[in-house]
Amino acid sequence: MKFLQNLPIIILATVLSSCGSTKQVTSTYWVNSAKVDCDAGAGQATCLQVTKSDDYENAEWSLFYSTINGFNFEPGYLQKIEVTETTLDSENVPADASSIKYDLVKVLEKKQDPKLAIHDIWATTHINGEQIESTKNVPTLEINTTEMRASGTNGCNNYTGEIKNINASTIEFGAIASTRKMCMDMAIPDSFDKAFNTISTYKKEGVTLSFYNESGDEVLRFKKVD
Repeated sequence: MKFLQNLPIIILATVLSSCGSTKQVTSTYWVNSAKVDCDAGAGQATCLQVTKSDDYENAEWSLFYSTINGFNFEPGYLQKIEVTETTLDSENVPADASSIKYDLVKVLEKKQDPKLAIHDIWATTHINGEQIESTKNVPTLEINTTEMRASGTNGCNNYTGEIKNINASTIEFGAIASTRKMCMDMAIPDSFDKAFNTISTYKKEGVTLSFYNESGDEVLRFKKVD
């Protein structure tokens, strides 16, 4: 009889325990080769970029604000990883923290990012198919795929900005900030700026880097700076 009297209490304790239990699933991510600036709530930070798509070259990368315990990020390398996602009891999660805990299971694949091939400093040789004859104040472009930044000079003014997205053949630049001085001859700087704003895709062959507009026309051609 005593056992039967205690049975409802045991059942109630079991129900309460199951309500507070955690839920765990396993997911597979591709982690991009570069972190980007992000707003982490308490201020500016750098975040991983991840996708659950297996087609990482054409994926829409998402900012990842949390930490993946046990994962070692390596700039310049794409990593395919298996991760456990544990949903925590909301009562035990601080207000500014994630309700999901991420733990690395294993690294499934790691490869050097092909975008690193254009991570360099380049000097303009052609604008809209026309060769630049002058050797003075030649427009330049420095591509930093690790920091996802672009900078250089248009032959008169210096510029800098972000690379919003890049894969093995396409590139998208963000807002570009530039100095505003006037030079004696603005023909090349103006032509460079107009061409730069139409860039959609790129191709690297040896020490030559070419950019194309959406129609497939070459708008800028560069040579690697030694």
